[in-house]
Amino acid sequence: MATDTAVLEIKTSRPLKPAKMRPNIAAAVGQKWMVAVVAVAPFLVALEDHAMVIALPQLQRDLGLGLPELEWVVNVYTLTFAVLTLGGGMLVDRFGARPVFLAGLALFTSASLVAGLSPDGFVLIGMRATQGAGAALSGPAALAILVTSFAGSARGIALGVLSGVVASATASGPLLGALLTENIGWRSIFFINVPVGIAILIVGVLALPAARASSRGPHMDIAGVVTSALALAAGVFGVAQASRYGWTSLKVLTVLGIAASAFAIFVAVERHVPTPLLDRSLLRIPNFLAANLLGLLNVAVMCSLLFFLSLYLQLGVGISAIQVGVVLLPFTVLITVVAPMAGWLASRVGARLLGGTGLALTATGLLLLSRVDASWGATHLLPGLLVAGIGLGLATTPITMAAMEHVSAERSGIAGATLNASGMVGMSLGIVMMGAIVSTRLPADLAGPPADPEGFAAGVGIGISVNAVLTLVAAALAVAMLRSQRVPRVALLATSEADVFQDPTRSAAR
Repeated sequence: MATDTAVLEIKTSRPLKPAKMRPNIAAAVGQKWMVAVVAVAPFLVALEDHAMVIALPQLQRDLGLGLPELEWVVNVYTLTFAVLTLGGGMLVDRFGARPVFLAGLALFTSASLVAGLSPDGFVLIGMRATQGAGAALSGPAALAILVTSFAGSARGIALGVLSGVVASATASGPLLGALLTENIGWRSIFFINVPVGIAILIVGVLALPAARASSRGPHMDIAGVVTSALALAAGVFGVAQASRYGWTSLKVLTVLGIAASAFAIFVAVERHVPTPLLDRSLLRIPNFLAANLLGLLNVAVMCSLLFFLSLYLQLGVGISAIQVGVVLLPFTVLITVVAPMAGWLASRVGARLLGGTGLALTATGLLLLSRVDASWGATHLLPGLLVAGIGLGLATTPITMAAMEHVSAERSGIAGATLNASGMVGMSLGIVMMGAIVSTRLPADLAGPPADPEGFAAGVGIGISVNAVLTLVAAALAVAMLRSQRVPRVALLATSEADVFQDPTRSAAR
């Protein structure tokens, strides 16, 4: 290891030979392929969810679906992803990240093929659920592969690439969905996953490191998986339905009550099983709990901003879905470019400073956007989008690094799954919270412009202002709660060249 070499240099007071600092070229190439494989798979997962929304009108006409079936086409994917993600993390820790990642990707790819061939809504909804199951397997495995295969600034860069491409999928999904739907048809949104998924599977078999043997006992916490799945399913579904029925609705309160009861049972179960799914020691890991809370807030802000800005541009300004994707492109590109840089910086200045700065910048961009009125077009939104894009790019990777930095390799799967679950809850909460503010100004069927354009713009502005306040709170929490993770300078000097992309066999041995 490069850090060990650095210690040896201090003891002997002799300079390292240049040859010792040169990375293994073959290993570097292999590690770059690893990052590409691990990043592209979550990109497909995130892209699918957002591209599908644009295709709903055409899909409704072709398959003759009603509004409830259309809602399930969208919601069943998110629900299955959220419900099974902790189980996916458990499988990663039990069988290793590589086989679980490849299995999840294969499941997602095959379900995409059948979904594209769906003759009716029943088959399509079933395949969307299967896609969500595949995403729940590949998501925690992807994060575990990067965390256990890289160290120091290399880990920050790798996690930054992952964060950047997932964020770019969130914003580019509607654009790609519109292009494919208008030119080829809604089925192409599913078919495009098939050749890409097969290519990733082939490269993944060749490039991903061998699975690490589990050090845990033979028993798996099935009771924990079932109760956590019920709690997450009821929680996400209840929050999603709150915007439709209201928080005081008996239906919503009943579902949320089921979620709370299932969570209480989950906590009780975890206290008594020999190998708990989410043992309490994980919550005592430095930064883990704080970073999960920050991740929830970060995803809530980003997803709700994109969702309602898209509505404003289409319904308020009157531009097409393709034009909306182009308008949001600078925001997406900045996150994609800045996130890997933030990972590299976080290993030097620490997640606390960089995360807090990024969230503060995001809040500044949101305050600029909150001044929106009915006369605003794309150019008026650009300054706020640029500042918010830089801020989210700076904040996202350090938050992920803080959550995973002190997690052992044996628990990286469930730790990554917990972070993913926090993000899913954040996405639902963010859209519902902002939706409660904006919904009274929207047309009932979203088929035409709002009756009150000024009121619609004002509602969007108030919702963005609330997000700005939440982001300022998150920035303060990042500074107050995150512990410094800055890598010692002597380790950075030793790893700056030799371990930028380190040998997978050495990584697996740690």
